[in-house]
Amino acid sequence: MDTKCSACNGTGSSGGITCLNCDGTGLVGLTDPAFKQITLGDQITLTGVVWDSILTRLSDIEGKLDDVMDKCNDIFENLPGQH
Repeated sequence: MDTKCSACNGTGSSGGITCLNCDGTGLVGLTDPAFKQITLGDQITLTGVVWDSILTRLSDIEGKLDDVMDKCNDIFENLPGQH
Protein backbone atom coordinates (compact mmCIF):
# COMPACT_ATOMS: atom_id res chain seq x y z
CA MET A 1 0.00 0.00 0.00
CA ASP A 2 1.32 3.38 -0.96
CA THR A 3 0.57 6.48 1.01
CA LYS A 4 1.40 10.15 0.57
CA CYS A 5 4.95 10.93 1.63
CA SER A 6 4.72 13.17 4.65
CA ALA A 7 8.33 14.27 4.33
CA CYS A 8 7.49 16.26 1.18
CA ASN A 9 3.69 16.37 1.64
CA GLY A 10 3.25 14.30 -1.50
CA THR A 11 4.88 16.88 -3.77
CA GLY A 12 7.98 14.81 -4.51
CA SER A 13 10.34 17.63 -3.62
CA SER A 14 11.27 19.91 -0.80
CA GLY A 15 12.79 23.29 -1.52
CA GLY A 16 13.33 22.30 -5.16
CA ILE A 17 15.28 19.18 -4.19
CA THR A 18 13.92 15.72 -4.98
CA CYS A 19 12.64 14.08 -1.82
CA LEU A 20 14.96 11.28 -0.74
CA ASN A 21 12.22 9.40 1.11
CA CYS A 22 9.96 8.89 -1.90
CA ASP A 23 12.46 9.42 -4.75
CA GLY A 24 10.31 12.26 -6.06
CA THR A 25 7.12 10.22 -6.53
CA GLY A 26 5.29 11.76 -3.59
CA LEU A 27 4.32 8.26 -2.43
CA VAL A 28 5.91 5.87 0.04
CA GLY A 29 5.16 2.16 0.18
CA LEU A 30 4.60 0.88 3.69
CA THR A 31 6.88 -2.08 3.01
CA ASP A 32 9.51 0.12 1.36
CA PRO A 33 12.74 0.40 3.39
CA ALA A 34 12.54 4.17 2.81
CA PHE A 35 9.47 4.24 5.05
CA LYS A 36 11.72 3.35 7.99
CA GLN A 37 13.94 6.34 7.19
CA ILE A 38 11.15 8.87 7.65
CA THR A 39 11.49 10.75 10.92
CA LEU A 40 9.39 9.60 13.87
CA GLY A 41 7.07 12.60 13.73
CA ASP A 42 6.37 11.95 10.06
CA GLN A 43 5.84 8.24 10.78
CA ILE A 44 3.22 9.16 13.36
CA THR A 45 1.50 11.37 10.79
CA LEU A 46 1.67 8.58 8.21
CA THR A 47 0.24 6.12 10.73
CA GLY A 48 -2.83 8.35 11.00
CA VAL A 49 -3.08 8.54 7.20
CA VAL A 50 -2.74 4.76 6.92
CA TRP A 51 -5.39 4.05 9.55
CA ASP A 52 -7.72 6.56 7.93
CA SER A 53 -7.22 4.83 4.58
CA ILE A 54 -7.77 1.36 6.06
CA LEU A 55 -10.90 2.36 7.96
CA THR A 56 -12.31 4.20 4.94
CA ARG A 57 -11.80 1.12 2.76
CA LEU A 58 -13.35 -1.13 5.39
CA SER A 59 -16.36 1.17 5.55
CA ASP A 60 -16.66 1.03 1.75
CA ILE A 61 -16.46 -2.77 1.85
CA GLU A 62 -19.09 -2.90 4.58
CA GLY A 63 -21.44 -0.81 2.44
CA LYS A 64 -20.88 -3.04 -0.58
CA LEU A 65 -21.47 -6.18 1.48
CA ASP A 66 -24.71 -4.70 2.81
CA ASP A 67 -25.81 -4.05 -0.79
CA VAL A 68 -24.97 -7.62 -1.80
CA MET A 69 -26.84 -9.00 1.22
CA ASP A 70 -29.89 -6.90 0.34
CA LYS A 71 -29.83 -8.25 -3.22
CA CYS A 72 -29.46 -11.83 -1.94
CA ASN A 73 -32.43 -11.32 0.39
CA ASP A 74 -34.49 -9.90 -2.49
CA ILE A 75 -33.67 -12.94 -4.62
CA PHE A 76 -34.46 -15.32 -1.75
CA GLU A 77 -37.83 -13.64 -1.12
CA ASN A 78 -38.77 -14.03 -4.81
CA LEU A 79 -38.01 -17.74 -4.97
CA PRO A 80 -41.08 -19.95 -5.32
CA GLY A 81 -42.35 -21.22 -1.97
CA GLN A 82 -40.48 -18.65 0.11
CA HIS A 83 -43.41 -16.34 0.91
